[in-house]
Amino acid sequence: MANRMGLIGAAACAALALSGLVRADDVQSAPVADPALKLTRPVTLDEAPAGAASSDTPLMTALKKSSFGKALAENNITIGARVEGSWTYSASSPPANVITGRLFDFENQDITLNQAAIFFDKAVDGSKFDIGGRMEWIYGGDARFIHSLGLFDHYDASPDNQWDLTQLYGDVGLGGGWKIRVGKQVTPFGYEVIDPTQNMFYSHSFQFDWAIPFTHTGVWAYHTVNENVAYMFGISRGWDTSLEDNNGTIDYMASLTLTPNKKEKWVINVISGADQAGDNDNWRTLVEAIYEIKPNENLTLAVDGHYAYECNSHTSVAGSDAQWWGVAAYAKWKINDNVYGIGRVEYFNDQDGARLTGGVGGTSLYEATVGLQIVPFPTHDWGKGLTIRPEVRFDYSEKAFFDGGTDRYQLTAAIDAYYAF
Repeated sequence: MANRMGLIGAAACAALALSGLVRADDVQSAPVADPALKLTRPVTLDEAPAGAASSDTPLMTALKKSSFGKALAENNITIGARVEGSWTYSASSPPANVITGRLFDFENQDITLNQAAIFFDKAVDGSKFDIGGRMEWIYGGDARFIHSLGLFDHYDASPDNQWDLTQLYGDVGLGGGWKIRVGKQVTPFGYEVIDPTQNMFYSHSFQFDWAIPFTHTGVWAYHTVNENVAYMFGISRGWDTSLEDNNGTIDYMASLTLTPNKKEKWVINVISGADQAGDNDNWRTLVEAIYEIKPNENLTLAVDGHYAYECNSHTSVAGSDAQWWGVAAYAKWKINDNVYGIGRVEYFNDQDGARLTGGVGGTSLYEATVGLQIVPFPTHDWGKGLTIRPEVRFDYSEKAFFDGGTDRYQLTAAIDAYYAF
């Protein structure tokens, strides 16, 4: 199984371990929603955000003025890009300036280039024979934590900014709502995804950071039954595993999406397989349920819950079977066209110590985050892709986990800005 933190390298891992940040998996190596499959991604009932694979992105609008851009649009090909930068402050001045329990936002008082990304997308129409796919590259600090085994996992502790081929897959539409996908894609798990333009907050939940995989490489079949029902099933090489494998087994995956009306959506995901390094016998199973509702045009509410069980876990406190589970709730309120209020509360249980380290022998984490989404130019052709997100977050652990295992509390403030075009 690809450990997300292992790719930081030996020096960085040592610093992170001091603050209890290294995830308890093997230490060999470490969702960008899919707008072409709206019924198979949980994000979101809102209109597609800037940066989604839509022919009206600012870049595509400009390209359409040329014969090259017109040819792209005629063939349903979209080119898009985004860039995100951030700054995070911890009130406790953590050791080595490492904010415990965080991933993309672990660097205290450091201006970070999180992502500079570009994608090429050709959406596939499942109602007929069609061929398409997606290629997506990321450069920046976030790439350090999402490398899959055998693909850009050669990086050590430096540089801070790295490359990652986050998605590369081909799609074949077969008609009747069927589609086959082969390659590497972001996980269907999680209400939060790698692409910052499709998240409410800059900081990520503990569930996103530690409970679920980032990417899969494999083969999947998608079937859109109608506008209300879609499902997916397939196999992958394992959690965050691409060109190399650490145990030679496969995972089995399935997803069901129900959209009973324009206001509600249900997503149920499951993945099961042997995902521990050097172990092809003991299985890990993860189940997730996501519910999102938009009671009115100004309010979006969501709940994301997961449960995982790992047989004979290599990293559990007792060295036996382990489980971890959690739930997060989200709210987004439109104040006006320029400002949205956002809130998140979460509970993450890792009492068996299978996902978090730091010498605490397993713990449970809580967090509450409030913030704003500020869109300065919501109607400007080029300016609408800019969003600024300030936030304040409070973390609590049942044991002394934060600040190098010395504190049960952690208070941070952060701001990021992304521009999608």
